[in-house]
Amino acid sequence: MYDPRAHAAGMGLTLGEDHEVLPDSEWVLWAQRFSGIKDLFVYRHKQANSFVFSKWLYHPQRDGVGILMELEAFPTPPNWHPPTQDWVRERLRPADEIAEAMRRGIRDRARAKRAMERADIEEKHRVADWVQRTTGDEAAALSIRSKKWTNNQSAEAVEFKKDLMNSAKGRIITGGI
Repeated sequence: MYDPRAHAAGMGLTLGEDHEVLPDSEWVLWAQRFSGIKDLFVYRHKQANSFVFSKWLYHPQRDGVGILMELEAFPTPPNWHPPTQDWVRERLRPADEIAEAMRRGIRDRARAKRAMERADIEEKHRVADWVQRTTGDEAAALSIRSKKWTNNQSAEAVEFKKDLMNSAKGRIITGGI
């Protein structure tokens, strides 16, 4: 039979003798009000000499055992250099919201990549049409249409263009004769 308390205790999240629960500071009280989570607290880890912002999973006074989830460790008490509202909002965001934001980001990047590929194909056909119109060379236009076309604006391509432009400065370039 699954016992969530035993599982949490087995994960090393039990409040022990190395942990000193600190009285709620103004910052912890603010974080509780701001987030609506009343089980937030800070403890000092005696061995590591760090201050850990945590949330009670099982409160020792309410549930008989102190099992906690560590949210963030600080070298000094968090109220000395308080984190911002945005930090607290992001740190206390539910896991399903974080996962959805990640999925949305992946979808947006894929959509942007497809849009860029479509724009590259459209540009390739515009160039091929222009070549065919201006030169009448249908073979050249067909050749342009059959090649992979990319408007590569990577850092390497931009640097290469700069190098070419710098090497051409001060030179007279003609088209022949």
